[in-house]
Amino acid sequence: MLPGWMLKAGNRMKRWWLLAIVAVLVMVCGVCGLASLAVTVVSPVARPTASASTASTASTALHTPTPVLVARPTATSGTTAADLSAPPTATPVSLPADFTATPTAPALIPTPVPTAPPTTPAPTHTLTVLPPTATSIPLVEARVVQVIDGDTFDAMLGGRQVRVRLIGVDAPETGGPPICFGPEAAARAGELISRANGRVLLEKDLSETDRFGRLLRYVWLDHPDGRRMLNEELVKWGYAHVSTYPPDVKYQQLFIAAEREARASGRGLGGACGGFGVPLPTPTPTRVPLPVAPTRPTAGGGLRYDPFGPDRDCSDFATQAEAQQFFIAAGGPQRDPHRLDADHDGVACENLP
Repeated sequence: MLPGWMLKAGNRMKRWWLLAIVAVLVMVCGVCGLASLAVTVVSPVARPTASASTASTASTALHTPTPVLVARPTATSGTTAADLSAPPTATPVSLPADFTATPTAPALIPTPVPTAPPTTPAPTHTLTVLPPTATSIPLVEARVVQVIDGDTFDAMLGGRQVRVRLIGVDAPETGGPPICFGPEAAARAGELISRANGRVLLEKDLSETDRFGRLLRYVWLDHPDGRRMLNEELVKWGYAHVSTYPPDVKYQQLFIAAEREARASGRGLGGACGGFGVPLPTPTPTRVPLPVAPTRPTAGGGLRYDPFGPDRDCSDFATQAEAQQFFIAAGGPQRDPHRLDADHDGVACENLP
């Protein structure tokens, strides 16, 4: 064991060493604190080490401020802390005191190129249907033999007689009670067909026949002044009105325009009848008065024979005047019960003097 004085001396040396270490640490901390204070006073803003020309060029090209690092001493420990001051919401980051910020160029963001808004297509207008040519639409030739009414006729087609009904239009009937403009529509259809010498060109839509077995067709006529459609002509001049039934609606808009034109001009049905299908007034029959029965002559009437007596012949009378008087008294030309007027000319017994 060591003597007591040696132990005391060792303890004193340990305390001195600890004090010395603490003193050194305090001096070091004091130096660090002075250095930090000097940096803050002399150069509060840490500048990037890049050359002035490079920094100026980068700043001009990017047009954005460079983040700045500010070093501040802490109040408790005396150590130096650096926080990012560019955006106010940036989270503080601990950096060494000798940190030098080197600006880096941010990634270039492509500028969006504005695109033109989608354009609405211009509305299309329905064009007036032109008469077909022999090469554009298949047409079948036929010969009309009889016009039934304004929208129906009989024709010879392929060696047989068929009944054709015009598509899309309706004309007044002629077979039943008299309808306003019925005879006129039939006559107009016959006139237009006659101008084409009875030759018609038949165009089919989708349906072949109607429920009565009639061929459903558009009818084209070759007139000296050009080709025209019988269906449209009848509507345009007021002899028929539009009556379409799907699916056969190919020329529906053409017919509607033609009917609008006819009504605006007061043609045909619109002007004469006031509408379609108007019945004609039934004429009041003229009452024919019945012949008045001759009265029996009284005695002394100047007649030799009783007109209502036995049968008499022309030989029973001496003169034609006597026979004529008897003939009139017996009922005249309306009755002639004695058959004295053989040739029914109203003169009895013409052979007598």
